[in-house]
Amino acid sequence: MNKFYSKRYRRTVPFFAILILLDLVIEFSPETLCEGFMEITMLFGFLPNNTLSTIGVAWTLGAIFAFYIIFPLIVFLLYNKKRGIMSFVISLAITYMCQCYFMTDRFVTEDFVMRHSFLYCLPFFLIGGIVYLYKDEIENFVNRFKGISLCAVLVLTVGYYSTPNAIDSIDIVVVKTLLLYTGWLGLSLGYDNRLMNNKFTNYISNLSMEMYLSHMVVFRIIEKTGITGQNENSIVRYMATYILLVALLVTGLTIYKRVTKRLVAFR
Repeated sequence: MNKFYSKRYRRTVPFFAILILLDLVIEFSPETLCEGFMEITMLFGFLPNNTLSTIGVAWTLGAIFAFYIIFPLIVFLLYNKKRGIMSFVISLAITYMCQCYFMTDRFVTEDFVMRHSFLYCLPFFLIGGIVYLYKDEIENFVNRFKGISLCAVLVLTVGYYSTPNAIDSIDIVVVKTLLLYTGWLGLSLGYDNRLMNNKFTNYISNLSMEMYLSHMVVFRIIEKTGITGQNENSIVRYMATYILLVALLVTGLTIYKRVTKRLVAFR
């Protein structure tokens, strides 16, 4: 457990601290200083409302580190397939109760964001563990029925975007998202081809965490320069921002990784 936690902590915290310092330089205030300090501790997932603006997209990191901290309990819940499925069903019930009771104005403020809570996100963590428990069966099935598996995932993808997010005021986004990403995760386990497994996807996957963490800082820099805001067409502005953002992220993170690797070698 110590190795499991320290590896992720040592990888994430220094990089995250640099981003927070950059954000403080761009937009300094006492509020961002408090939020930045809390984010560096990686304990902000336990706040009553994990909605911080210093690194706005970091709420998932707070939920993920809450998962790491209670990892022994997760291992217990996923000790075998039967216990894992029971725990997953209970987590769905907890999410439903959060939507209908615990995360309503009876307990939380109006601007509370449910998906920022670890309890609300618990089914996503457990379904990943269940996929791991059934990985051999999933891999064998997908390799045996590649065409059927691919078509099923495509149907799930179309269904995700074509179905409503609520039925009779009941939010079904969690169920839709679980079905979609579980399908894609299962397909990736057994569907080995150039589309999903190539040099580009492997390279991007190695940068994915850093890209996620730093993209808001890079976006703020682009926004402050006003480079992409000169065109009146919103689609052109969006595409220009997207291409520039990805190019800067990949270039900057590649340089960052090479520099850190050399520093480690020098030590």
